[in-house]
Amino acid sequence: MVVITRLQRVQNNAARLICDQPHGSHSAPLLRQPITSRVQYKLCLLMYDVFHGTAPSYLTELCHVRNDDRLRSTQRGNFAVVTTRTRMADGAFTVAGPAAWNAVPPQLRNATSRTVLSHLKTYLYNNHFNNIL
Repeated sequence: MVVITRLQRVQNNAARLICDQPHGSHSAPLLRQPITSRVQYKLCLLMYDVFHGTAPSYLTELCHVRNDDRLRSTQRGNFAVVTTRTRMADGAFTVAGPAAWNAVPPQLRNATSRTVLSHLKTYLYNNHFNNIL
């Protein structure tokens, strides 16, 4: 998480420099792709492949669909998110991938082709900027 914060800071400063804005100005309107949204998008693309069985076996082995028939999340196709004790472990693919995938609305998760996933990028970026502004 510290690395992402540093990368975001560098991107914010670069956007201010390129757009000739003062150092204290807000950088969100200047950015097209925030780092955290880009990471979430890439995780969701990998999880899409895992969900549809087109991912490499080493990724498929790390993620497991919930299999308890009593839970509504099983019918939605949610993946089990492993609980961890440290923030460093939260960045592992076994935790971050299923958590990112489970947060996506069902109409985007049930997309039958990768071309529909362009809507996923729009959703993530709009969600990011709505949380900031």
